[in-house]
Amino acid sequence: MSSNGLIPSDVALPPGRLLLAFSGGDDSLALLSVLSEIAPGRTGAMYVNHAIREERELAEEEELNRHNAALLGIPLHIERLGRGRVDELSRLKGIGTEAAARTLRYEALRRYAAENGFDRILTAHHRDDQAETVAMRMLSSAPFYAWSAIVRDDGMLYRPLLPYWKSEILDYLSSTGLTPSIDTTNEDTAYSRNRIRKALMPSLSLEAKDMMASIADNVAAFRDKHRLEPSFSGFYIAYSREDIIKAPRFASERAVYDANASLGSSMRISRHAIDAVLSKAEEGRGSMAVGDLEFMFTKDEMRIYPSLPDFAMPFEDGAPIADGLRLSIGGACDGLTLRMPLSSLSHPAVIRSARECDVIALKGADKKVSELMKDQRVPYAAVIEDRSGIAAYLARPFGGRDRLSRRFLGASGEPVALALI
Repeated sequence: MSSNGLIPSDVALPPGRLLLAFSGGDDSLALLSVLSEIAPGRTGAMYVNHAIREERELAEEEELNRHNAALLGIPLHIERLGRGRVDELSRLKGIGTEAAARTLRYEALRRYAAENGFDRILTAHHRDDQAETVAMRMLSSAPFYAWSAIVRDDGMLYRPLLPYWKSEILDYLSSTGLTPSIDTTNEDTAYSRNRIRKALMPSLSLEAKDMMASIADNVAAFRDKHRLEPSFSGFYIAYSREDIIKAPRFASERAVYDANASLGSSMRISRHAIDAVLSKAEEGRGSMAVGDLEFMFTKDEMRIYPSLPDFAMPFEDGAPIADGLRLSIGGACDGLTLRMPLSSLSHPAVIRSARECDVIALKGADKKVSELMKDQRVPYAAVIEDRSGIAAYLARPFGGRDRLSRRFLGASGEPVALALI
C-alpha cells in the first residue's frame, strides 16, 4: 500500500456492488478512502451502533462518520441496535460481549446487503489482525484447522486489506488528512483480543508477526485439500459416517466447526466438545447436544440439527415454526404427505413442539411420540393437537416420517395436504 498519498493500485476488489462494514476507525476509514477512488459508483457503507458505549461518545462517532463518508462521496447507512440487545444475546447464548456484538453486527450487514442489492460485504481486517488471531487461536483450545484464522474471500465476506500491515494502512491514512473515530472499548483489556494486542504483539518483531500470519496462509491451503462435503436434507446437515471416521482428524474436526457456522450457531465449539462428537460418531449410535446444536448418529450418518425452540401456535396456513420452517396447508404434496379432512378437527387446533408425554393413536396401537422420535432417530418433532388429542405427528423435515391419527382414517370430508416445509 502506498504511503505517499497515491491510491494503491494493487488493492484487489471483487466484482459487483460492495458494502463496507464501516466502524469509522483508522482501518475502515482507510478502506473507505480507497473505495472512493477505485470503486465509487458501486460502493456503500454501513455503520452499526451497538449501543454499548456512552451516548455522547456514540453520537460524536456517528456525526464524524457521516462527515467522512460525505467528504468521500460514499452513501452511509446507520443501523442503531436497541440498548441492551448485545447484553441480552450475550446472556441468552452464554457468549462474551464481543461475540454477541459481532453476531448482531453481521446479521444487520447481511440483512441490509440482501435488501439493497449488494453483492459482497467488505471488512478492513489486515495482516496484524491475522497475526493476532493466530496467536489467540494458539493460546486457546482451538483446533488446528482454526489456525487458518481470517479468510480473505469467505463467500459473502471479502477482506481486501488482509495482505497489508497496520503501519502501511496508517501511513496511507495520514496522507489523506481524514480523522478517524476512536472506540474506547479498544483500550479495555477485559477483552482477550485487546490483551493480546497490548501485551503480546508489541514484543514481536515484524518478522515474527509475519511468520504468525504465514501460519494462517499455510494452514488454510492445507486444510482446503481435505474438506468433507456435507449433504443438506430438510432441516439438518449430514455427513457420511464413513467419511468422518476415515478422514484426517483435522478434516473431521473442521466438518463439525463448519456445520456449527452454517447452521447459524453463535457459540464456539471447544476442542473437548469436538472430541466428544467424533467419539460418538465412531460408535455410530445415540445423540448429544453441543451448544446450539443437536447431533444424531446412525451407522451411516452423522446428522447435525440447529436448535429448535419450543413453540405452540394456532393451526393456520404458513404459520412460522422456526427459521426456514413453516406449516403448509393444501400445498404441493407427494405420496408420503399427510392428508386430513380439516372439517374433522375438533377446534381449537394448534401446532406445537412434541413433548415427552404425547401419545398418538395410530392404526395398530397407541404410541408415545417420544418412541416414534427414538425409532426414527430425530431430535425433535411437531404435533397438531385439537380437543380430542394428537391429530398428527410431523417429523419429515428432521429425517423422520409423518404419522396421522387413526381417527382420521376413512373420515368424511375432502382431505387436505399438510406438511412442515
